[in-house]
Amino acid sequence: MTQSSYSSNRIFKNKRTPLGAEILRFARRMRGFTQAESAANYGIEERTLRRWENKEYSPKWNDVIGLVEDVYSLDILEVIGKLNDCDTNNH
Repeated sequence: MTQSSYSSNRIFKNKRTPLGAEILRFARRMRGFTQAESAANYGIEERTLRRWENKEYSPKWNDVIGLVEDVYSLDILEVIGKLNDCDTNNH
């Protein structure tokens, strides 16, 4: 088993994958960005990001990964792991 598959298995074991909306909101708040700042840095309208985060529209995974990794400079798997840890601690 390679290092990356071990990490992935450890992160996702017995946990659901969060929705794109949950990942975007969590990552944005981790980095302290506003929706306006995030949208401007990614080249989309603020209302588009707001609709994604409010689950009015589902973002494409390319957009979720792009925002998390390119705008927020975070690793998508680490964000998902931290989000799952927060969900586990709150339930």
